[in-house]
Amino acid sequence: MSATLGRVLRVSLTTLGGLIFVSVLVYATLSALKPASEVLAVPLSWLPSTFEWSNFALPFTETPFARYYLNSVVVGVSVTVLNVVTCTAAGYSFSKFGYRGRNAVFVIILATLMVPVEIIYVPLYALVFQLGWVNSFAGLIIPAGTSAFGIFLMRQSIDSVPDELLEAARLDGAGELRTLVSIVAPVVRAPIAALALFIFMTNWDSHLWPLLVGADDAHRTLPVGLAAMQANNLGSAGVPMMMAAALLALLPTLLLFLSLQRRFVEGVTMTAGMR
Repeated sequence: MSATLGRVLRVSLTTLGGLIFVSVLVYATLSALKPASEVLAVPLSWLPSTFEWSNFALPFTETPFARYYLNSVVVGVSVTVLNVVTCTAAGYSFSKFGYRGRNAVFVIILATLMVPVEIIYVPLYALVFQLGWVNSFAGLIIPAGTSAFGIFLMRQSIDSVPDELLEAARLDGAGELRTLVSIVAPVVRAPIAALALFIFMTNWDSHLWPLLVGADDAHRTLPVGLAAMQANNLGSAGVPMMMAAALLALLPTLLLFLSLQRRFVEGVTMTAGMR
């Protein structure tokens, strides 16, 4: 009885959370289609009197929104690829090689997860400034090129790859790079997909670091660009455009999650099952 009640409670809470998320998304979509005069009107109305589809073109015609979009794609894809490469290689090293100090280094990397990222921004910005990477894609991409969480995830995943499989590859003459790419990576493709999704979504929504090192129009990412648009379009006239811009910014992460949903669940389940 208690198990049944618990299941009913979980399903009810999950359904309630889903309804709240969907209702917010529907309201934002309908608000993006309203005339400016109806967005903040009292009493509140869900449906617009006329559907203003042109509101979705305003971010592109009134602001450098396309540039912000392209910058976010470049930064998000580059950071994701770098993290997949570096975290998989580091996870392979920590999992399959028995060199001295391996566990101590891994513990130090894990300990960095306890440090709030805002604490390292000042020394990291000073380093990036001295390298001349402020207002450049190098400053946006390279400092985010690896992550302690990704290294931990990939080490836990690669632990499941049998050592006998790696030994067989080495006996066939494969080097370590070929073993990693041809043997290990296909076995842990689900955790790699989960890592890629985590990293892309985190960097797509990141605001503070891109604001520090990419504040000019040529290097603004979407979160920084949306904040600038909001500051320059106060009042009800700019609300439909901001709603439309926010929905357009949401599309890539939503499509990526839907396309990698099965791999994402497999990766999380595979990693959790090994503990």
